[in-house]
Amino acid sequence: MHNLIRFIKLNQFLLVFILVEGLSISILINNNSFQANKLANYTTQYTGKIYDYQNYLSDYLRLKKINNYLVIENAKLYSLLNSKNNSLDSKIIEKEKFNFLSAKIINNSINKRNNFITLNKGIKDGIQKGMGVVTKNGVIGIIHSVSKNYSLVISLLNKKASTGVFIKKNRHTAILTWNGINYRHAQIDDLPVHVPINKGDTITTNSYSKIFPEGINIGLISDYKKNNTNGFYSINIELIEDFNNLSHVYVIYSVNKGEQNALENQVKTDE
Repeated sequence: MHNLIRFIKLNQFLLVFILVEGLSISILINNNSFQANKLANYTTQYTGKIYDYQNYLSDYLRLKKINNYLVIENAKLYSLLNSKNNSLDSKIIEKEKFNFLSAKIINNSINKRNNFITLNKGIKDGIQKGMGVVTKNGVIGIIHSVSKNYSLVISLLNKKASTGVFIKKNRHTAILTWNGINYRHAQIDDLPVHVPINKGDTITTNSYSKIFPEGINIGLISDYKKNNTNGFYSINIELIEDFNNLSHVYVIYSVNKGEQNALENQVKTDE
């Protein structure tokens, strides 16, 4: 203890400098999107390798659980490919609209203000920035940045993330965000109070997204209240997917996205 105090006294100016410098860099990154994106792109390829090695050991210890999971998923996919129903999963793999790539989560956070997820697939596997990420239960996030072998997902549990949604029963649109408090709940604050809603109503992706197919479940309304000052609801959404228990995901992309973008850009040019 005496040696520690003596070390601090001898190096107090250096330690203060390092502390201040660290705080300055942290503030700069958290408040400037350009620097934050540059840092994320730079670190993804290096941190991905570290997370990959960590997962080798955990995978070995969980081989039985993982194998059971894959067997169940393969059975589901086989059934869906031979089914004509209009289920959620069949929409995800509907080839004329969306294709999908499987990936494994090798790092995940849920207790930060801006949470990210690292996947073990990258550019060489066909992953690109802006692709959607889902599980069999619901929406997870959007690809934020990509390196050769890894990709970084901006999670729904990120204060900078926003997702267009439908109230399933009446197809009213809204924007889903996260207030940074509870990883099991997200929020909607832009739905007008004249729209009828109830506890237990399902929230899904809307039809205007180029990232996700329409109708993918996200959560259920757990509680809400009216804000008489602005005429909108404050709605709490219980997320269907448990972000603290994620393992495998699907990265999905629209086959027709390029055609749609070209048409919409042409209209903008003509205006």
